[in-house]
Amino acid sequence: MSTQILTKEMMNDGQHITSIEIATLIGKPHNDLMKAIRKMEPAWEQEHQGKFSLMFVKEDLPHGGFRMRPCFLLNKMESLFIATKFNDVARAKLVLRWAELECKNLHAQGESAKMLETERVIMQRS
Repeated sequence: MSTQILTKEMMNDGQHITSIEIATLIGKPHNDLMKAIRKMEPAWEQEHQGKFSLMFVKEDLPHGGFRMRPCFLLNKMESLFIATKFNDVARAKLVLRWAELECKNLHAQGESAKMLETERVIMQRS
């Protein structure tokens, strides 16, 4: 199991979702979701030959300190596996969130492709 600090770039890469985001999305306490994921992990490990990525998110506290909050960073396949235990509405919310993330990725890739094409045109003119 890999354990590391979760960066904003990792959280916003469009390829992963955190257990914190999933808990918020489905309206379930994060600690309950973490327990459920840990129960499911042996089956995933047996079939997929790997564990879920345990990470830590730095959370600021009201008094000025901070704490390191554990969470799982899951790819689409892992999160959909976890969703098999959800009710229909919660599963639907997760599927729709993945559709949103994938649309954002396609848009970002399109913008990158436009920039590369512009650079290519500029280089040809030089």
